[in-house]
Amino acid sequence: MQQHRIIKEKVADFELTIYLPNSYAEGAKRYPAIYVQDGGNVVLNAFNYLDHLFITKQLPELIFVGITPHDRNYEYTPWPADTLVPGGVLFGGGANDYIQVLADQIKPYIDAHYATMPEPEHTAIAGCSFGGLVSAHAYYLRSDTFGKSAWLSASFWYEGYVKHMQETPLPAADHRLYMYVGELEGIHKTTIQAEMVAQTKAAYRILLDKGFPEQNVKFETDPLGTHDSFFFAMKFIHALRWLFAEGMEAEKREFARDRTRESNRETI
Repeated sequence: MQQHRIIKEKVADFELTIYLPNSYAEGAKRYPAIYVQDGGNVVLNAFNYLDHLFITKQLPELIFVGITPHDRNYEYTPWPADTLVPGGVLFGGGANDYIQVLADQIKPYIDAHYATMPEPEHTAIAGCSFGGLVSAHAYYLRSDTFGKSAWLSASFWYEGYVKHMQETPLPAADHRLYMYVGELEGIHKTTIQAEMVAQTKAAYRILLDKGFPEQNVKFETDPLGTHDSFFFAMKFIHALRWLFAEGMEAEKREFARDRTRESNRETI
């Protein structure tokens, strides 16, 4: 991993980890950006394979912005909720304020200091677990800022969230969305987290029933999927392909032709 491609910043009192593409130093173009929760750990877990996808033109090069939370049980939850178990952690319900800071302070800073493509159609938000929940909430609050999103194993079990989706009009139909849940998530839980899979599927059905275009959303499950970073990293790659790889067939074919010509020259 090239350390000069990973930059640490502090903006609006949040620690940011910014992952720049290989060609960034050339200064020749601008890039889509994706804002990733939990410090962008899922990016780090997939870093080498992401480089392969960029080099082989299977994905356009992207700028990743990882945001490290101060307290994810506060910043990633949409309203206060009681602890799940006696003596456990209370959920603070600070997602509205967090999303406002992300959209109105952090993103403008990134756009001003890095070569992003700032329009909503080139800007995504993503996260896993509670990070997926706050990414879903950002769609409802700031679809004017984030035109794409990835909700990976999002915590739709959260008290009242699926009901909130049912009662809230869709803010935008031109959004591009990836959703994922593993079929084994929550099976060992005795709290409302046991409803993880059922509630995620209910959330997906609500979106379609309320008119979210089926061609704009990709919903995947995995029969072996558990709630852990192994599956998060793999499905994050699927999400990026769905969100950003549309229309890259010609570039992929050109790359393959170039590789074939190089191979032929080497064997002469």
